Amino acid sequence: MNLKPKKLLLNTRQPTGMWVILFTSILYTMSTTTIIITFEDYILNSAPYLNYLSKSFDLSLYSNLFLFSFASVIGGILGYNIGHKRSVLIGIFYSCAGLILLTINNLALIGFSAYIIGVGVTVPNLYTTLSFLYTQDDPRRHAGFTLVYIATIVGAALAIVITDLFARHLGYQSLYLIMAVASIIGALTFLYASATLNKSVSISDNIDAKFTPSVYSVIFILIVLSTLISYLLDYIYVLEGIILIVAAIAFILMCLYSFFEKDYAQRKRIIALITLSILAGCYWFIDKNILIIFLYYLRIYGENANMGIPEFISSNFIFEANIVLIVIIGIIMAGFWNKNKHQKHIIQITRFFSLALLISAVACLFIALSFFLGKSASYLLLITVALNSIAKVILLPLYYAIVGKLSPRKYESIIMGFFFLFTAAIGILSIYVNNKTISSQAFHRQELGYLYSYFFIGVLITAILAFALSKIWKKYLKSKQI
Repeated sequence: MNLKPKKLLLNTRQPTGMWVILFTSILYTMSTTTIIITFEDYILNSAPYLNYLSKSFDLSLYSNLFLFSFASVIGGILGYNIGHKRSVLIGIFYSCAGLILLTINNLALIGFSAYIIGVGVTVPNLYTTLSFLYTQDDPRRHAGFTLVYIATIVGAALAIVITDLFARHLGYQSLYLIMAVASIIGALTFLYASATLNKSVSISDNIDAKFTPSVYSVIFILIVLSTLISYLLDYIYVLEGIILIVAAIAFILMCLYSFFEKDYAQRKRIIALITLSILAGCYWFIDKNILIIFLYYLRIYGENANMGIPEFISSNFIFEANIVLIVIIGIIMAGFWNKNKHQKHIIQITRFFSLALLISAVACLFIALSFFLGKSASYLLLITVALNSIAKVILLPLYYAIVGKLSPRKYESIIMGFFFLFTAAIGILSIYVNNKTISSQAFHRQELGYLYSYFFIGVLITAILAFALSKIWKKYLKSKQI
């Protein structure tokens, strides 16, 4: 009698620690989003002595594009030296201290700078902690990162709702204190759930912190760094130059590591990581350019009465529609990755990189057309924002999940910090490219149309190359029978 072989039963249940990190991410993202959307207005109303900052650069734009990302290289190095879970707690509590300082007018700048450092310490180590809940080839890894990404979107939505409800009645100082309390609740949850987080691969791998300095020593270092950041905010171009230089050094170090690594299997992993980081860099460049155009939308299109905005298209409408879209697509993606076989992971990852790049290319095409079509522009921009959200929910969780999948375990927090740093550097380049076009003396909307047409062609070619790369990897894995 011929018996059919039993199907392989995959473990699709997420570790308990993932839900702890998800809850912590919701509460922590609430405070980060609140700072991004309110700090510039807070300066104008409550801390007028800081008006020169908003005149020097767009705080909201710069915070979205790189101010909250570049400090992650500090967090990655700190996590490598004292442990990623300990760094998460220190980072959250330090961020709370920054929020409290923000409520004191004369200390608002140092509070903002402290919060930048706090985010840089917290986020890469929180993702590293999440990564260590899985083995490197665990098919649940990407689903876990996708769910945590959805949690950050939910946290951002809650922050906007709370801001709308309480900012007018209580003021920004009280709002920041509320967010500090929310972050502390997240940190305490993370702390007291450490029993579940300790069920991680790091223990079996015997990866321990290199040093165990006192909390006071670490806090002193963070205070020095915060003071330096508050000084560099007066010289934003110097800060941008430093970020670009450090990002270039980080990328060179990754390339050198892949060259000198003696373990052939690990060398292949690093090369794959570098390749995927380059593809991701192409996407991030387009994503940040789309964000810039969206923030410039009213000013660019408001100059022409024939390019009016339909009444139903408002920032709230776009935000709410994006939340629904991201949650739906995110749940679908999480379900897909939760049941995916690890043998096909590298192929599927590359294909999804290609898909995200293709969607971004179409978004660039719509932006280019919007600068030539007049009244249809606002509708095209709405479609563009939706496409960008779809691409982001597909790619962003993969972007950070592949760090744990492909990087050496002992250097994972550092490389995670490097990846955040790369996005910050790309944000700076995006600002430069757009400002070069928009601020030209003979600026015409058609110039932006041509610029995004070039983006469309470049990203489309990159998407095709990424798909071809997935085919090459498929043949290679088949030949190796992996």
